[in-house]
Amino acid sequence: MIDAILYVQDYAGLAQHLADYHPELLAKDEHDQIAQPPVVTGFARTPATTNGNALMVYARLRENEAEQCRGMEGVEVLAESPFNGVGTGDAVYQQILDNPEKLTKYKSVHDTEPYDVADDELGNYTVTPPFKFGIIAGA
Repeated sequence: MIDAILYVQDYAGLAQHLADYHPELLAKDEHDQIAQPPVVTGFARTPATTNGNALMVYARLRENEAEQCRGMEGVEVLAESPFNGVGTGDAVYQQILDNPEKLTKYKSVHDTEPYDVADDELGNYTVTPPFKFGIIAGA
């Protein structure tokens, strides 16, 4: 198994590509038609983090699924590591931290900048989002 962070800059374009060439990877509705909005299925993943039409997921893939993702139009594997139990997620995220280009793409979807909140009961405070948006159990 391989843990990976998958980055998709244009989800609508990816969904169309999958509908045309890999419809088996998209969820079907009760009439056996591609569900709307399109949902990619077939592998373990966290819920997507999104920004507009761009998205990322933390996925656990079999080798053949990883190969398919590595070569799929519209999908970029930002980071990956063989699943070795606890610590795998840290290794995956460290690859992003170590690569400025990948970090820029990552932050374009998952905002990690602190922001201020005004609350009538608690007063003003700063929230710092976690860097990691998701890890699958056991990583």
